[in-house]
Amino acid sequence: MKTTKSLKMISIGVLIFGVLVSGCINSPLTEKKTFSDGLMSFDYPGVFNTENQEINNSKIQRVAYFVSSDLFNKQYINVVKNKTAISPTELRDETLSINRNSSTSEVLSSTTETNPNGIVVETIRMTIVYKENGEKTSHNVFYFEINDTVYVIGVYGPYSNKQQITTTANIIFQSIK
Repeated sequence: MKTTKSLKMISIGVLIFGVLVSGCINSPLTEKKTFSDGLMSFDYPGVFNTENQEINNSKIQRVAYFVSSDLFNKQYINVVKNKTAISPTELRDETLSINRNSSTSEVLSSTTETNPNGIVVETIRMTIVYKENGEKTSHNVFYFEINDTVYVIGVYGPYSNKQQITTTANIIFQSIK
């Protein structure tokens, strides 16, 4: 009797796993949304919600801010436009200089790559430890120019979510156009 019940439970588990793996059920982790400001666009995972946190000063203007709804994999996406006469490379180098000279940052890599859509993207991947509370965070920051507008997209969150942050950053990088 117990063997039959166990076999039924295993069969149901295998069936549910098969449906999930086959993609018959979309989850917010596999669904993608697209952001566009009219000049630039990119895809991002469906677990993110738009937050209204405006920044508009003499140097930058926030274009969008997203927060993941997944409490266990908290992530943030910050999108800004630069308002000064600076190239993506100069902006990236300025950020690198600040973080390399900081006792709380570790720059893991800095690259220049062209994504599949032909957009040249300056990238910094780094870890930051905040002095106030010792929290360690993972950051992926993209600098690029479209139609004479320099954009910066930052994907970041707790270091414990580094892999998911990197996955989100890769989705964004691949889709920027």
